[in-house]
Amino acid sequence: METIFISIASYRDPELLPTLRDLLATAKNPDRLKIGVCWQYGEDESIEEFENDSRFHFIKVPYQQAKGACWARNLLQDLYGGETYYLQLDSHHRFTKHWDSTLIKMLKSLKKEGHKKPLLTAYLPGYFPNNDPAGRQDDCWSLEFDRYMPEGPIFIKPHSIPDWKSLTGPIPSRFLSGHFIFTLGKWCNEVKYDPLYYFHGEEPSLAARSFTYGYDLFHPHKPIMWHEYTRSGKVKQWDDDSEWNKRNSISYSRYRALHGMGSVIEGSTTDLEKYGFGKVRTLEEYEHYIGVKFSTRQVHKHTVEYKPLPVPQDKFEDNLLNKLKICIDVWKGALTESDYTSFAVAVLNEDGTDAYRQDMDVQEYQGLLNQDPNDQFIHIWREYNDNKQPKSWRVWPHSTSKGWCERIEQNIKYE
Repeated sequence: METIFISIASYRDPELLPTLRDLLATAKNPDRLKIGVCWQYGEDESIEEFENDSRFHFIKVPYQQAKGACWARNLLQDLYGGETYYLQLDSHHRFTKHWDSTLIKMLKSLKKEGHKKPLLTAYLPGYFPNNDPAGRQDDCWSLEFDRYMPEGPIFIKPHSIPDWKSLTGPIPSRFLSGHFIFTLGKWCNEVKYDPLYYFHGEEPSLAARSFTYGYDLFHPHKPIMWHEYTRSGKVKQWDDDSEWNKRNSISYSRYRALHGMGSVIEGSTTDLEKYGFGKVRTLEEYEHYIGVKFSTRQVHKHTVEYKPLPVPQDKFEDNLLNKLKICIDVWKGALTESDYTSFAVAVLNEDGTDAYRQDMDVQEYQGLLNQDPNDQFIHIWREYNDNKQPKSWRVWPHSTSKGWCERIEQNIKYE
């Protein structure tokens, strides 16, 4: 009898119970599910509804003791008991009817095509709890390269799969999503979650590690589940954790060390080999497969243009780009004038010269200013190609009454 071990990390989430109810109600074989939940709870939460259900296995953690999603998912892997399949979710999902049999059929179809260890993953289409099911998105997304973060990890973004309704089977994926993994159960024992990873870096690292353990990554060709993205007004683990910045820095350092990307914080690589790469394929093979080069933070032209796999290997190195995408965070309190006319916005080299300049007009400024009234910063994104990392950025406002105002400058943090 084929069984599925389901791993759900939940942090003070009011959507957990609705998710569990829908999970069971829509499954074709709900009695073949083993559901592990790392329940990081607040004082006002209860799981009494499911506590006596033998399918559920709860790891109960008062929210003050939580250490991040990867830490929780590492604990959940220890609940794996040899089930046929593994499904990893967040605690805020909705499901199509018979989602379990649909996923199993997809995985089996990939095995018939010769993929010994297929893995289905994606950023799922979104749903909105206050407008469900009417607000569910009808789309299928691929996971695409967006940029290298200054701290090292690749930042992944969703991209609508062209003509996905005409597809008859899953398509190859470059990356992996933490909120949806469906694969063989033994993945739990082979690709162990690094509990010292915090947030950014989890997904690109798991993708590379899974690939080196012999897993072939695919996107589903039709919607099977939905995921809540906005989580408006809901508390996150980093909202409660005064140590989150330290955890984040250690996480970035471990990512850089594993992928050969530069400086490492002393003492941050303890037990890193336990959460490293497999022996089936190499990291270099993964780089060539998806179209990146970690050590130089480069990306292949084919990958930047969202072209499907495989990446052409002819003149591979010649087609690598240094694609830089910088977020310039400016404190709103520093922008005191009411009659700005423009802003000189530049990314600077080590010697203070402009590496890239793209000025901001009043229309862009007003749009950023009004984007989130509760945010104390405006976030100016600039993207360009270069062969070296910039040192700092400069924003120089100009107003009608004062002319050129005081410059706002800041170094870019890389670790």
